[in-house]
Amino acid sequence: MQGACLPWVVGLCCLLLTLVTADSKPSITVDGSGTLFLNASNRVVVNGVDVADLATVLRSLVRLSPELYLPQFESKIITTGAAFATAVAVADLDGDGQLDVISSSANDDKVAWYRNTGDGTFSAENIISTTAKHAFSIYAADLDNDGWLDILSANAVDNTIVWYRNQANGSFAQHQAVITANAARAASVFAVDLDNDGKMDVLSASYGDDKVAWYHNTGNGTFSDQKVITAAADGARSVFAADLDRDGRVDVLSASFEDDTIAWYRNLGNGAFSARSVITSNADGATSVYAADLDGDGHPDVLSSSLADNTIAWYQNHGNGSFSPPKIITNTASQAVSVYAADLDRDGHVDVISGSSADNKVAWFRNEGDGTFSVEIIISTAANVVTFVRAADLDGDGDMDVLSASSGDNKIAWYPANTHLIEVLRRL
Repeated sequence: MQGACLPWVVGLCCLLLTLVTADSKPSITVDGSGTLFLNASNRVVVNGVDVADLATVLRSLVRLSPELYLPQFESKIITTGAAFATAVAVADLDGDGQLDVISSSANDDKVAWYRNTGDGTFSAENIISTTAKHAFSIYAADLDNDGWLDILSANAVDNTIVWYRNQANGSFAQHQAVITANAARAASVFAVDLDNDGKMDVLSASYGDDKVAWYHNTGNGTFSDQKVITAAADGARSVFAADLDRDGRVDVLSASFEDDTIAWYRNLGNGAFSARSVITSNADGATSVYAADLDGDGHPDVLSSSLADNTIAWYQNHGNGSFSPPKIITNTASQAVSVYAADLDRDGHVDVISGSSADNKVAWFRNEGDGTFSVEIIISTAANVVTFVRAADLDGDGDMDVLSASSGDNKIAWYPANTHLIEVLRRL
């Protein structure tokens, strides 16, 4: 029903907005191209039908068919040349005000980026590196404070965390610097200012040595030796950072696959972190961790994906360093590998996005605003072996679009969102 009725609903809503909200004297005009303009301050009757009253009908239609009140997503391919694509990131690399896309791929050891041309398309790949040995994770941040966003990669085969300096306008010229070669089977990389000195530090999670570690940015493009936060995250798979206790210092989160654990580490200041605080040890095959304020109370809550139990879950932050037991959003995301959060329907509530590899699915779950989420809403089932999902406004229209990386088809794809119908219906 949704696809069949959308065109006439959009057209009719636009007409109604013109007719119902008019505030000047009634008039009928025709411009030079023959376009008819109706402006009425009361009722408008077309062929005997009072079309202004149809606004009430449309409101009822939306109540009966709530899918009309959801963003619509297209599917567009950026590349199918990322051999065993592992991750996707978004950043304005060339300083033109448009968000570009970055990919990592394991089978060709490649980190590449795709210029946003501003018309809904992306350029062919611009190679940053072909020596990122089994590149598994990427992140973009200005590491040298020169105003240009640089790239980080976590490389699983040579155990390295590497950064690539943006030499302006998206030119990387194969420039790279190894931050560490001691992250065994490096799986995840992130950047944030951990010590409040105004410079972006680097975080890593490494599967082979169970470590979550950080690297102090000493300035001038150099970093300290590895500072281990924990070596007890069995099969460390994902790292993220957020100020979980709202003390002004950014804390660290990890997901570890082998011990099914989501944990956090309190930033104590002066480069020190607490011992591991377990949020849950029941995320069976934990693959991803993220933080966002899901319930609107000002405290960042925690999200996880876990592969073995097909689960996307969230953990409410009570604001005192403690978290709720898992609140299951879904347990049917077959081999859930990635989770992210963004307000997709522009209702002020942060929604949840998932990627699951066994069912090739990118999906989202609408935040109902009361601590609950909708059933799965599918964006795509054509991302063969999904590895990663993200969201950003790539086309600058105010809607959050979705991105995916998938290893089975070597694909980076994006899914432009259209919420124009939502905005029209809200005004009726």
